[in-house]
Amino acid sequence: MKINLNGKWKNQYNSEMEIVVIENRVSGTFQTAIGQAKFEEKFELTGKINSNVIAFLVDFEKYKSIACWTGRFEEDCSGPVIHSMWHLSQSDGGEEEQLAKAILTGVGTFRKI
Repeated sequence: MKINLNGKWKNQYNSEMEIVVIENRVSGTFQTAIGQAKFEEKFELTGKINSNVIAFLVDFEKYKSIACWTGRFEEDCSGPVIHSMWHLSQSDGGEEEQLAKAILTGVGTFRKI
């Protein structure tokens, strides 16, 4: 089964991405609904796919952080879905604060909109 990944996707936090896949390369934009950035800000997204697995990253440059997602895509009874884990690395804060929030991890589920 071939899944068309091109288009807009939304996760459970209401963040959105718009992606284009050419061969195995992923590019697009990401808008976050959580964190310091305003939703209106668009950040570059880049990544790759291999079979039904995907990896992509977003550089939130002005906020001194980078987020990376790895996961797999499939079709379920609600349509196309990307199940992923994410890591967000940040550099802001004092030394003690940096250690406490240096790397955050979570689960992301994206659905095509």
